[in-house]
Amino acid sequence: MHTIEQLDDGRAVYLNGHRIKVSEIPIFRKTLALNNEYYHLQQTHPVVHTYTENGRTYDIAFKVPRNIDDLRQKHQAYQEIAQSNNGMLGRTPDFLDSGMAVLAERSAFLGHNKWTDFAANAKHYAEWIKENDIFISHALQNPQLDRTKPINGIPSGYAGVHTIERRADGIVVSGAKMVNTMAPIADDLLVFNPPELLLEKGDTSYAVAFATPLNTPGVKIICRKLLDHPGYTEDDYPLSNALDEIDAYVVFDHAFIPWEKVFVENDYQMSNRFFIESGVFIHTSHQDEVRGITKLEFATSLAIRVAHVLGLDGFLGVQEKLGRLTANLELIKGTITRSEEAGHLDEFGIYTPSQQALLAVRASLPGFFEEALKVTQHLAAGSMVGVPGFAEFDGDNGAILKQALTTDRASAADRSKLLNLAFDLSSSGFGQRQLMYEYYHGGDPMRIRSKHYLDEDLRAGNAMLDQLLK
Repeated sequence: MHTIEQLDDGRAVYLNGHRIKVSEIPIFRKTLALNNEYYHLQQTHPVVHTYTENGRTYDIAFKVPRNIDDLRQKHQAYQEIAQSNNGMLGRTPDFLDSGMAVLAERSAFLGHNKWTDFAANAKHYAEWIKENDIFISHALQNPQLDRTKPINGIPSGYAGVHTIERRADGIVVSGAKMVNTMAPIADDLLVFNPPELLLEKGDTSYAVAFATPLNTPGVKIICRKLLDHPGYTEDDYPLSNALDEIDAYVVFDHAFIPWEKVFVENDYQMSNRFFIESGVFIHTSHQDEVRGITKLEFATSLAIRVAHVLGLDGFLGVQEKLGRLTANLELIKGTITRSEEAGHLDEFGIYTPSQQALLAVRASLPGFFEEALKVTQHLAAGSMVGVPGFAEFDGDNGAILKQALTTDRASAADRSKLLNLAFDLSSSGFGQRQLMYEYYHGGDPMRIRSKHYLDEDLRAGNAMLDQLLK
C-alpha cells in the first residue's frame, strides 16, 4: 500500500497538455484510495485475503492454486475486492498478481539468448512482485493505426513498442501502447503483445516482453481526458466523482530496459506465445470474470431499485425485463462456478480453471451488462435526465423540490441520488467508458465467439448424431 505522494517519484505523467504531479489530481487520489482496498483487506480479512508460505504471509492472489478449494478462496477474495469499488475498477492489483502466481512456475519455455536467460528473468520478476506486493499494470494493446498492414509496415514507429538498440547490458525501446489502464498510479508496467493480433516474421523488433518501473527515463504516460465533474458532489455523480480508472497512452522514447527485466526479445513466435503459454491469460481471466459478476450484479440491482422507486415494478412488462437481467446474472455466476469445477491440473501441477467456461463468460457478459444499462435507461428515462443539481435542495427552490419530488417510496433527496446514479452508470461519459471497457478489455467478444465452438467438447452430441444418422 502506498500514499499518493509516493507516486510523485519522477514519473512523466501528462494531463491536458501539461506534465503533472499525480498527487495534485483529486480524482487520482480517490482512485488510489479505492485501489488500496486490495491491501487493506489483507489486514481486515486475512482469513480470505492471505495465505502463509515458508513462514511468510502473502496476498491470496499470489497463491498457486493446487485444487478447486484454492480457486474458490481466490474467487472470494477477488469478489470482495471488486465489491469495494462496485466492480468499476478492472485493473486492481489482484488482476496481474494472479498471473504472476503461475508465471514463476511456467516460464521455462521462454528460453534464453546470448546475453540473458529470459525464463529465469520472468521467474525472478514474478517472485519479486510477490515478495514486495508491487502494484503492476500492463501495456498490451498496440495503437490501432492501420490493421490492414503488418506492424512493421507502419512507418511512424509508434505502432507498438520495438527494440531500437541491443546492448550487452540491455535493450533500448521506443514506440507506444494504448489504453494502459491505471498506469499513472501503478508501480511497474508489464509490456507485451496481444495474442489475437499475431506478429509476423518481419515484426521481430516489435517482438518484446519486459517490465519496467513507471518512473523509468523515457517513459511518458499521457492520460486521456478525465471523466469526473469538478464543481459537483458525489450526490450528483456518485460514480464518476468517486473514481476514474485512468486510461493512458504510454510512449517509450529511447527507454533503457536492463536484460534482467526482459522476457521476450527479437522472437516474434515467442512474443505470440507469451500471454497464453505463461498461464497469465487464463488465471487473470478468472480474476477478471469474478470481478465481472460483481459489476453485473451492481448494474442489475440498480435497474431493479430504479423500477421500485419509480413505481414500475408492478407491471408485467417491466417484471419480464428485470427477470431477464437476474437470469443473465445467474447464468454468469453458474458458468464461473463451472469454470472452477471443470478445472484441471496442468503439467506443472497448477489447478487451472476451464478456459472454455471463462471464454463463454467473456463472450456473454458484455452484452448482459449493456442490457442492464439499457433497461435502466428505459425505466429511468426522463426522470433521471431532469434531476436538478443537488445544490438546488439547499437553494431558493429547495422546499419546492423536496415537496415535488418526494413520493411514498423515497424522499426527494434519495430519489434524486438514485436517479443520478442511474444516469452516471448508464448515460454519462463514465458509464459509456465502462460499457466500452467491458466489451473490449478482455478480448473482442465477436472474435471469442467465432473461435469458441471450435474448442467445445461435443463428443456426446456428435455421438447422438452419428447414432441417429447411421
